Amino acid sequence: MLKRVIGSAGAAALAAGLIALLAPGAANAATRTCPATFQVLHNDKIGAMNLPAGAYTVRVTNLSCASASRLFASFLQDYDGHLPSPWRANSAARSFTNGRASFSVRPARRVTPPGPPTPSNPTTCPGTFSVLHNDRIGSVALPRGRYTIRLLRSGLSCSGASTLFAQFLDSPSGVPAPWTITGSSGNATFNNNMGGFAFSVSRTGGSTNGGGRSATFCTVFTVEHDDNIGSLYLPRGRYEIVLPPSSTMSCAAAQRQFTAFLDAAALPRPWVLDAQRGSFSRGPGSSTTFAVDPLKGTLR
Repeated sequence: MLKRVIGSAGAAALAAGLIALLAPGAANAATRTCPATFQVLHNDKIGAMNLPAGAYTVRVTNLSCASASRLFASFLQDYDGHLPSPWRANSAARSFTNGRASFSVRPARRVTPPGPPTPSNPTTCPGTFSVLHNDRIGSVALPRGRYTIRLLRSGLSCSGASTLFAQFLDSPSGVPAPWTITGSSGNATFNNNMGGFAFSVSRTGGSTNGGGRSATFCTVFTVEHDDNIGSLYLPRGRYEIVLPPSSTMSCAAAQRQFTAFLDAAALPRPWVLDAQRGSFSRGPGSSTTFAVDPLKGTLR
């Protein structure tokens, strides 16, 4: 089956017999737990370290989740436990270190699927995602058509949710732990209770407009310090510049305008701001429009 997503891909690692599904995020110097699990598909070992088949939680220090996933997949190919220098393994702790960075793995807890979260202020993502054929994820049927994606908790970007939805559609038997899915035909809620992520999809029309995400994701723009444009607060961090389906702007023009707005800390006339959506338009109903979407967290 064919699904197509236009935009930046979220982080995903695939190795022989192993799949690691990662939500987007950058390397962090602090120790943290990665938002998704690494799946070992059969009983395996790295030297004296036994690794029964199942889902594993990964904790990283001075290392990104994507890098830890790639390293773990590589180490699993070294059955004798002779890791590339300077990496060393601690079998008892199921941990790996190179002296500066480290990560550890442990079997993920089995959790009872929680009910869908009750969002206080969900964010509707720009554009739609097209499912090209009648499909399903687990017991939830997803008929062919266009779907609106909504972020129900902070910590996940619209492009990250779009990427995860595409990956889940490629696994019709269900979602990988610790993700859960609930819903009915044409509506689904995805919840990662361990990582604190959640998003929903709802069918909004039968036409697929040729397939794929109809919004255009241009580039990642870094805001160097806490800033604001009018009533829109923009914490220091990385943002995607997004062109809605109706926009006639180019990505370069949208980036120039966003830079100018940040420098001025206000919008010149006739530009108008929708602070909740993070969108800018050259007047109500104008096709000269773009939006910004934080890679981490949500607009506020």
